Amino acid sequence: MKLHPLFIATLAFYLGFTNASWAAGRAYITNQGSNNVSVIDVVNNKVITTIEVGKAPVGVAVSTKLAKVFISNADGQSISVIDSKTNQVIDTLVVKGSPVGLALAPDSSVLYVADWFADRVLAINTGNLQEQKAVTIGRAPAGLLVSKDGKRLYVANRDSNDIGVIDTVNLSVITRIAVGKHPYSMALSPSGDALYAVNVQSNSVSVIDTLSQRVTSTIKVGEHPYGAAVGRDGAYVYVTNTQSDDVSVIDTAQQKVIATIAVGAYPEGIGFDSATQQIYVASWADNIVSVIDALSNKVMANIATGLQSRAFGQFILD
Repeated sequence: MKLHPLFIATLAFYLGFTNASWAAGRAYITNQGSNNVSVIDVVNNKVITTIEVGKAPVGVAVSTKLAKVFISNADGQSISVIDSKTNQVIDTLVVKGSPVGLALAPDSSVLYVADWFADRVLAINTGNLQEQKAVTIGRAPAGLLVSKDGKRLYVANRDSNDIGVIDTVNLSVITRIAVGKHPYSMALSPSGDALYAVNVQSNSVSVIDTLSQRVTSTIKVGEHPYGAAVGRDGAYVYVTNTQSDDVSVIDTAQQKVIATIAVGAYPEGIGFDSATQQIYVASWADNIVSVIDALSNKVMANIATGLQSRAFGQFILD
């Protein structure tokens, strides 16, 4: 009999499992202003520890397989590697540039890093962090996403107003897809056939058919959208709006916003936890993470974190 993840996590809590023996059900929130990471237990919605990392942490990528969390330190020109079993930094990788967005290959063998200032993407072997390759891409690359089969890497080029598509086998640019103004983050449907690109200055989301590599529709959202997450079997996409302090809920079948949820000031990173059916939103100006019940679209808790919480990328470790 297969047990529900929420039941397992709850049982683990009551049996007294520690961080060292139980790492699932954690949200790793980067705090750019305090140079640390708040670790939230998503079952109890409490910060269980705070981890010091490099200067101005922004991006997050988590790996259950490796039991590791990767953090990009934009001003520190480095990547912190956290052991998710102990919640300790076990390695620091120097990056000559400004690392922002992070993404992992489906098998966690490669870490992709968007270098904001150098207009490139790094591909780092997670088994040997010194083994690195690079590919030049558009201006100011920010968000990264890997296709379900691992063969394509999508790059949001903010200052080029396009989404770059990279062949991960030979690290070559396949194409670049024009979207709205200043694309920053992306989300991918569970099937991998639809890519949602958030356009900050256009106040919109571009929907891209990943097979044809064309924009099929554009959906208006709130003011200066930033982050996106897909939830509930791909039926909904959640988008944070930094200047209207809310989250737009997009019905993917109807291709329109069906609800707006007020959250903390200047919401940025957003993630969906399938086990608890909860949405986590990091608010940069209020130094909190808002927890939304995805079934009711209601805020159920606000968790105090560090200064200027961003949580850019995949920050929930299931």
